[in-house]
Amino acid sequence: MQHIRPIRAAGAQLWLVLLCAALLMTGCGNVAAPATNDAAAISTSPATPEISRDFTLPTLNGGTLSLSDLRGEWVVLNFWATWCAPCVKEMPYLSTVAETRDVHVVGVNFNEDAATVRKFVADHAIDFPILLDPDDITLLVYGVRGLPRTFVIAPDGTIAHSVIGQLDPDRFDRWLDEHGVPLRQ
Repeated sequence: MQHIRPIRAAGAQLWLVLLCAALLMTGCGNVAAPATNDAAAISTSPATPEISRDFTLPTLNGGTLSLSDLRGEWVVLNFWATWCAPCVKEMPYLSTVAETRDVHVVGVNFNEDAATVRKFVADHAIDFPILLDPDDITLLVYGVRGLPRTFVIAPDGTIAHSVIGQLDPDRFDRWLDEHGVPLRQ
C-alpha cells in the first residue's frame, strides 16, 4: 500500500500567497500601453455588462467603505501598490480625475501595511479614499493579475470599462467624455 503525504494547510496557503504575489509582480511594470493608437489592446468595455461585486474594506483612517455605498454614482476603482512604478506614475492623474470629474475614485492597495500606505498617500498628496485589502480577496474576486488595474463602474453597478496597465490620460478622458461621466460643476 502506498502512503500519500497530506499537504499541510499552512504550507499550501504560503505557496498560494507566494504565487499570487509573483503573478502580481510579474504584471506590474511589464504591462505597458501599446505603441499604436489601438486602445482595445489595453482597455475593454464589455459587450454584456457584468455586475460589479460588492465588498467592504478598511480605510486608512480606521473606517470602512463598501462599494454598494457608492451605487448610483460613477466609480473609478483602481488596484495598486506603492512598489509598482506604473501605479505610482498614474496617481497624480487619478487625483486629477477625482478633483475634476463627478466620479468617486477609490484605490485598493495590494497587501501592504497601513503605515507604508499612509506615508505614500501623504508624500504624494492623494486625496481620494484608499482601501486596504490585507487578504487580497478583492483582487482575486475582480480577477486582478497585474498592477495597476482600473475598473469604471457605472451608476447601475455594472462594470462599464476596464484598463490593464497604466492609464493613458487622453484615452481615459475621452472614454469618460464619450460615456457621459460629467465634469464637476
